[in-house]
Amino acid sequence: MLMLVLVFLLLIPAFGGDLYSEFVREQVKEIPLSKAIVVGNGNNKLITFINPDCPHCRKEWEELKPHLNRIKIYVFLFPFKTAPESYPKAFYIACSKNKLKALDEVLSGKLDGNPPKVKECPLVYEHINIAQKLGVRSTPYNIVLKEYKIIEGYNPELLKLLGVR
Repeated sequence: MLMLVLVFLLLIPAFGGDLYSEFVREQVKEIPLSKAIVVGNGNNKLITFINPDCPHCRKEWEELKPHLNRIKIYVFLFPFKTAPESYPKAFYIACSKNKLKALDEVLSGKLDGNPPKVKECPLVYEHINIAQKLGVRSTPYNIVLKEYKIIEGYNPELLKLLGVR
């Protein structure tokens, strides 16, 4: 057993990138993209887990929004109980007829201090379960599908990884 661990440790530097990509690829297989809120129609694909009140998610959205013709974003909502407005905002996004408009209103801060009065939306709870199964603990949590790379937190290099900058 010790020998196997040593061999594995020796191989990580040589094949680390490939192992990492394969790990992420396997994680992505577990994500039911049919449950996502899909915005954009480009070829470069991103899976993102966001909290409606997360300032870093909002900054990221402002950078991604102008490129929706070149990227497709699979959005999963991950509201936190510590942010009381995040649940009604998530319900609003998930159950709106125009999800792009609702997403933009929320992430632009237009509903801050005055969250929409909407019914609970079961899709939000499905998104939370998906996030928890993946081990998502903070937002934004991004997976760039082209490279099978996970980016936790805001990263100004995201647009470059998506091939739009």
